Amino acid sequence: MHYGHANAFRQARALGNTLIAGVNSSDTIEQCKGAPPLMTDEERLITVKGCKWVDEVIPRTPYVMTSEYLDWVIKEYKIDYVVHGDDPCIGPDGRDVYAEVKRRGMFKSVPRTEGVSTTEIIGRMLLLTKTHHVSGTE
Repeated sequence: MHYGHANAFRQARALGNTLIAGVNSSDTIEQCKGAPPLMTDEERLITVKGCKWVDEVIPRTPYVMTSEYLDWVIKEYKIDYVVHGDDPCIGPDGRDVYAEVKRRGMFKSVPRTEGVSTTEIIGRMLLLTKTHHVSGTE
């Protein structure tokens, strides 16, 4: 989790009174993205629970919002809508993972935080260089 995720939580929380954050399960992330996340499910849950804008966390949320899951989460948590960043989320079948939510008119998006990405952070870690800290170096 990075400051872009925290900013998304801040923006989502501003849309209502309570923010219930779903944390995708590692297995569904791997199915949809082709690789498991760096942090375990438990580590991600603890991190999201620690965010001051998050009121409650739903563990093992599927990456693709099916009609059945959406019915359950609406009934169980009494949610009014689902919020995600404005970046596209495509499932393994090439479809929008929020298609069902959008079909029901329950989707809201928040602007993605520019200048930060998980992929870029992982790339810097893998390179193990210090040059990104020094201005004007290549």
